[in-house]
Parts: sequence; C-alpha cells; structure tokens
Amino acid sequence: MILRDYQSRSVAELFAWWTKHQSNNDIPLLVLPTGSGKSVICAEIVRQMWEQWPEYRPRTVVLVPSKELAEQNAAKLQSLLPADIHVGFVSASLGKKQHHADVIVATIGSIHKSAHLLGDIKVVIIDEAHLVSTKASDAGMYRTFLSKLGEICQFRTVGMTATPFRGNQVWLTDGEDPLFTGIASNVTMRELLDQKFLSPLVPPPVQMVTKIDASGVGISNGDYKVGELSEVVDSYLLQVAQEAVVFAQHRRKWIAFTPSVANADSLVDKLNERGIVSAVVCGETPAQERADLIRQFKAHQIHCLVTVLALSTGFDVPDVDCIIWCRPTKSPVLYVQGMGRGTRIADGKEDCLVLDFTDTVERLGPVDIIKGKGKTKRAGDQSAPFCICPECGERNAPAALVCAACGATIKELEVAKPIDAKLSYAALLSAQVQAVSIWHDVTRVDYKMHSKPGKPNSMRVDYYSGLLCVASEWVCFEHTGYARQKAEQWWVQLTRTTNENNPTLSLLWGKNNSPWLFDQANDLYTPHIPKTVLQALECIEYAKQDKELVYLNEPTRIATRKNGKFTEVKEYEFTRTERHQDALEEATQGH
Repeated sequence: MILRDYQSRSVAELFAWWTKHQSNNDIPLLVLPTGSGKSVICAEIVRQMWEQWPEYRPRTVVLVPSKELAEQNAAKLQSLLPADIHVGFVSASLGKKQHHADVIVATIGSIHKSAHLLGDIKVVIIDEAHLVSTKASDAGMYRTFLSKLGEICQFRTVGMTATPFRGNQVWLTDGEDPLFTGIASNVTMRELLDQKFLSPLVPPPVQMVTKIDASGVGISNGDYKVGELSEVVDSYLLQVAQEAVVFAQHRRKWIAFTPSVANADSLVDKLNERGIVSAVVCGETPAQERADLIRQFKAHQIHCLVTVLALSTGFDVPDVDCIIWCRPTKSPVLYVQGMGRGTRIADGKEDCLVLDFTDTVERLGPVDIIKGKGKTKRAGDQSAPFCICPECGERNAPAALVCAACGATIKELEVAKPIDAKLSYAALLSAQVQAVSIWHDVTRVDYKMHSKPGKPNSMRVDYYSGLLCVASEWVCFEHTGYARQKAEQWWVQLTRTTNENNPTLSLLWGKNNSPWLFDQANDLYTPHIPKTVLQALECIEYAKQDKELVYLNEPTRIATRKNGKFTEVKEYEFTRTERHQDALEEATQGH
C-alpha cells in the first residue's frame, strides 16, 4: 500500500517524538481528521516497528471503543503486515480472546481487566483518544488497563483522534494530570480539503425555515439536558422531515442525528411516510441487527439512517452525501465527529450537504477551524507547570512566547475565536466565510534572534510599511516536526528566484556547516536549509551586503488578518506591480 504524504509524515513525526521524549509516561497524540485514514497510519506504525526491530518482537495492542473499529483496524493491519505476523482480537462482541497474538486489536471494554494475560507488550495505540478522561482521579477503563499493563512490562503509548479536546473544548494535553503530554503530529482538515482528500461540507442553497429553539433547555455538564432537549426537538420533527425531503431529494445517502432514541424513532416514522426508507441505529440496537442495517444502507436499500450517538465515530460509509442535524449541542467534539461522517471521499461524490436545523453551525463556527482551549485558571492556582499552545495543544514552558512544536505564537490560554461564525449563514468550512485581509506594501524586513531559556531559538521577522511595523512572525529553524517544516518552506520561499543559474539563494549552508558560493553540479538545484537561526542570519546578512551576487526574495507586499487582538501574516506577494509602485515610492521617500 502506498501511503499519502501526510500519512508518512505522521508516522515519521511520531517516531521522532518518541526519540526526543524517552519516558514511558510521555504519551503523544496524532491529530488526524475523520477520513484521513487513521487505520492505515495505525497499521504503518506497527509495520515499521516489526520491520526495524524484529528481534524485540514489538507486540502491539490497538485499543478501540467498538467492534466496527476493531474490524476496520484489523483489516488494514492484515493487508500491510507480513503473513507471519499474527493479528488477533480481544473482543466479546466478536467472540474472540486472542491474548497471545503479535498484534492485538481490542475493544477497551473487553480488555481493560485482562492486561495480566497479554505478556510482553512494546506499543499501545489508543484509537479515538478523546474518549480518555483528562482527570487522573477518573481512572476509567483506559487508565486502568495502562496502569495494570505497566506493572508487567515497559511499553510506549500513542493516542489517535480527530478531536484533541474534550466536550468542554479543553485540550486533551491540559486539565488535571492528563494522560497525553504532547502533540507528535497534527494533520489539519483544511490541509486535506485543499488536497482533495476530504469531501467539502456545503450548506443548502437557500436558508431553511425550520430552526429548533433550545434556548429554554437547561444545561448539564456543559451541554443541553437530554431529557428536556428531546421534548423540545420532538415538536419540530414534522417540519424537519418535510424540509429534508425537499432539500435533500437528490442526495443518495443521508444520516440524521437526534438527541434521543424517541426522537430518532419519530423522525424515522415521518421520513418513511414520505417515501424515504429510513431506520434507527443506536446504542441499544442489537449487534446483528445493527450490522444488517448498515449493510442495507451501504447497498442503497435504506436511504436514511437516524442515530443518537452510535454513528458519530467509527462509521465508515464514504458515500454519505447528506447530514441532517437535529441535535442542538454545545459540544465541539460531538459537532466535529458528527460532521466527519460526511467528509470521506467516494467515486461520484462531489460534496456533502448539511441541513442544520439547529444553531450549532452558527454558534460553533466552521468545522475545520474548531480548536481546543486552555483550562481556565482558578483563582489562587499558582501550580500551572506549563502553558498550552492555542494552535496545536502542545505543552510549553509557562512563559513561552512561541510554541516549540508548531512555531505558532502563544498568545493566551483562552483561544480567540478566529472567525465570527455569524459573518456567513451556515458557514460549515472556513473557506466559505469571507474573512477580511489587509494588504501592506513592504518597505523593510528586519531579522533577529529570538531566545527563550530552555527552548530552541527562533528567528523573529518584522515587516515594515514605512515607519510602521505591520506584522511579525517567528521562523523555527531549530525546532522539530511541523515547526521545522514550516521554517524550511519559509526559507525556500525567501530564496526562490526564476533565474535558472540561481535557483535558490546562491549562498547556501552546506553539509559541513560552512557557507559556499554555488555548489557542485549535483547539488546546485538543492535548497540547503540552515540548521540554526545563526546560520540563517549570516546568510541573510551576506545577501544584503552583495545584492548583485546573491538574490534575496523578500516580499513586496503581505496580507495580514486580525486574530483576536493579534495580527497574522496570511499571504505574501513577491512581484512588484505598477498599481502599488507609486505608494511604495511615497512611503520610502526621504529614507
């Protein structure tokens, strides 16, 4: 199987993270959107372990919450691993307890009391890691299993999830002694949408009439009280069915989400009355009946499946092209996981229509920019040992200004909402919101070292328009993972030119940590990247001193966008055009 680039990158970044963080108590997350192929990445992690260290017999446990996910992961493992590596199950619902397999795919409910039966395990992979409690006091099945297994062997652990935060939106790396201590790799939904690996979610062409009003429903544990909510939703289901039949008449596979089984039964009745063959699948549905209904749905014998929470994770039907959302919620996890049922790509599928009969999309915003937030600090609490990056959820030193993992500016513990969801009706994806960018002519760019005790250095870049510094960014040459990748991309952009005799900055940093002018023919077209901020600053200084010999491709314009009270650089322009040449000359006059 040929992996996609982001899948290979995720595996490589995991092994790099484990190498850097040697303690078995250092447990990272792989953040992977629904539809990115988590089961493929899981299988590749195991394959590489057995390929590189066969003498250690790196037996692996893959923990999943459901039978369906167990079967999906096992199928990918069996397709990628050599035939002599035995993939087994520990799952009551599958009727199998193969504790001595080389790779054990286990439902957590079946294995959490059986750690003592497994023998020597080297790796534990937790799928749907957002289900693990962030509180050490709440032992739960996952922590119980890991604790008992740790009494008999030494192993490394990694979690995989599309939503690296709990229902209250607090990062899984934050909270009261969380299990997960960092982010090894973060693949964004926007990245996969841009690369056509995910199907876009789209709103209806005109605004719907029906809107469920849950404003009078009480709140419990951060979300609506299900009993009260169910009563309110029930009064709207007739209108929901009537509108859904009109808006989704040309859609082939629908999934509807409701607050309760009673609501699901009611909606199914109303859809069937209107000629839409529908059925309920919920947690109480017997296993065989559930499997039969999903099989019929895949075979187009059932047009719509209505569920409560049973299909929000681990449901793999790529050609779902309509989501009917009748479940008002304040939970970003439920929102993202539910919408993820429609983002998988399939032959003949262009997009997925979302009919939101609630205010969920308007209130929580575009699904591809939902992020976690730092735990609210209680009055008098002076014990915080770290701060959380608002972009990726990585732990950093309490006073850090730049995230060591992704290079983002750490602004505050609470994340400012990047886009006001009310700017656009039913903006399901950030690309559907017309955010405002401001273009600035760049008259000067300054580069300087940025240092913080205990953290890798970064290079601060300040962009000036006349006398005003309009934006700053930090380039992280000395970091690892995603931050280093961003720095490499930034450097190639800075040194790119269309001159065939000078494809990159002619002063490049070499393999022996010494600069040269034009490498040998084999290396001439390779953009060597500085390893340190000091090397980058020396290259830039040389380029500024000898502009005829060395080409420095600084932007002539930048586009900035406000993110809360901060300004971010969103786009660069490198070719000077007549339409802003006069403004540039006016700004620089007298300097």
